Amino acid sequence: MLTARELLEVLQKNDIRFFTGVPDSGLKDFLVYLNDQKNVAHVRAANEGQAIGIATGYHLATGKMPLVYLQNAGLGNTVNPLTSLADKTVYGIPMLLFVSWRGEPGTTDEPQHARMGEITPKLFELMDIPYEVANGDIAEFETQIRDLKTKSMAEQQPVALIFQRGLFAEEKSAEEFSGLKRQDTLEIILEKIGNAPVVSTTGKTSRELFELRDARQEGHEKDFLVIGSMGAASLIGLGIARSVQETVYVFDGDGSLLMHLGALPTIGHYAPKNFCHILLDNRVHESTGNQPTVSETMDWEALFRASGYEDVKRVSTKEELAALDVKHLKSPSAVIISLVPGSQKNLSRPSAKSPVERKKEFMSFIEKFRA
Repeated sequence: MLTARELLEVLQKNDIRFFTGVPDSGLKDFLVYLNDQKNVAHVRAANEGQAIGIATGYHLATGKMPLVYLQNAGLGNTVNPLTSLADKTVYGIPMLLFVSWRGEPGTTDEPQHARMGEITPKLFELMDIPYEVANGDIAEFETQIRDLKTKSMAEQQPVALIFQRGLFAEEKSAEEFSGLKRQDTLEIILEKIGNAPVVSTTGKTSRELFELRDARQEGHEKDFLVIGSMGAASLIGLGIARSVQETVYVFDGDGSLLMHLGALPTIGHYAPKNFCHILLDNRVHESTGNQPTVSETMDWEALFRASGYEDVKRVSTKEELAALDVKHLKSPSAVIISLVPGSQKNLSRPSAKSPVERKKEFMSFIEKFRA
């Protein structure tokens, strides 16, 4: 088992001092430690393809090798820049990819990770990117880093190190915050929207929504839980809103929305009259260890309005949210809710039924709203 400190010392010994990427729970303990370090350059990217671009810029400016961290689920976002920008047949950009291996064959994981877990090594082979599976012995790990860097610089191409889950020793967890939290917010909103369809973003938002429906002794047919495809919730909601008459409510997160910001002008351009975008803004990737997003410096109200949203509201207290009439906003509308990080311990995951079964339930529910 590796400690985050040992890992960073090995990287610095090999003159790898620039980091960019998108957080993942498999790399959480390393990233928690990395966030506290002042002697490294660290740029948090909104999506994995963006991180490849940032890393490319660093190499062009310095001639040194950057490190890009990501979950294997995000490999799809990197395929274009890895093959059309960084590939040795194009610009030949050395970089080291740290990739956590969700859905590794032979392990138990969530259904959305199964396919990518199976094909992760095959993707690297298909892209002709040399890779190794990280070794938990520090001496072996140091050899891997040295050899991969040598190969990357010599052949002017990306290389990858795949991390199995549980390889890192646990770092201190983030502190608890007081204030309006996501679960309380969801409960208030569910009271307001009644029988309307909901599209809920990946991560703890969907898990809390699932638990709330159970606590309210309701079924789950009204909710489409986006258990993978981070950043797609608002676009799924747009596709539904263009095809039904009932208002569609999208429960989104700041990290998710930042990943594919192009969704906002697309929604604003088509201007559905039955679309309410609820942004649950806690300014962190909570599911992966509370790593900060860049939301803290975002002017979300201005961005929604510039994208063509008709009605934009911001609330930051339970009282303000309780007083807001979300059902009579001009559409497309956006409600930005300022939250603090935090969720209940041992939060469950959607269970009992498969994603396909839940899809069928949602489609049966929404059929009555078809335009």
